Amino acid sequence: MDMTDIFGFSQAVVPYLKVILVPVVAFFVIGIIKRLIRRFLSTTALPLDAQNILRRAVVYVLWFAVLMYVTYELKLEEIFKPLIGASVLVGLAVALAVKDALSDAVAGVFLLLDRHFNIGGEIETMKYRGEIIDVTLRKTRLKTGDGTIVVLPNGKIDSSGWVLHEKKTEAEEK
Repeated sequence: MDMTDIFGFSQAVVPYLKVILVPVVAFFVIGIIKRLIRRFLSTTALPLDAQNILRRAVVYVLWFAVLMYVTYELKLEEIFKPLIGASVLVGLAVALAVKDALSDAVAGVFLLLDRHFNIGGEIETMKYRGEIIDVTLRKTRLKTGDGTIVVLPNGKIDSSGWVLHEKKTEAEEK
């Protein structure tokens, strides 16, 4: 067997071995990174919704990098360029379709992180005044003075503003 045959064979096979090996190794490495991120975020004051979003975003970015590496190794860039362009257009269409939900989620992250108001606090926003009984990533629930529960999207609360009222003590109410 000639050295040029061995060298030619290895040049043909090594990229495919990399393409098989890299995703397998990435699977384990990304799993470890995901656990490390979960452990780190559990020590922060971030709400569980925000922690979950951050963890998923990191995992998606890492898998995207693995996919791009595999595409490069297989020399499929030319095939994927139109697909990536089409996926960008589809992504934009989906983003426009769910822009209100995305707006609520982003506003919810900021409301939860900023801690301007807490559960049990009393706010006035969008012509409603009441006690905050729940704040999630997309919605805030208020209980008005007459006992009605109002569900408001966080994006609207953030854009319209709010007035935080101090809770009166029992002695002040009498």
